Amino acid sequence: MAELDSWVEALEAELGLPPGTVDVGAVLDLARDAAHAVARPAAPVTTYAVGYAAGLAAAGDMAATASRGPDAAEKASSLAARWVTD
Repeated sequence: MAELDSWVEALEAELGLPPGTVDVGAVLDLARDAAHAVARPAAPVTTYAVGYAAGLAAAGDMAATASRGPDAAEKASSLAARWVTD
């Protein structure tokens, strides 16, 4: 995990994010949930969508709803858990 921690620190700095912004555990849990319950390619797509929703909420977008912001990851994980494919 040391390599991942170093990468996240460098990524935060490169993107102009405050140190500690990325909750690595939460992102990995969300990616795991989406990959296992939906399909492997759902992992990066889901984490991107949740990040985008959180960004809109943080920017104070007037269209922000309860599905955006801090609980977006929980909502996405819950959706993945309920996901049923034929």
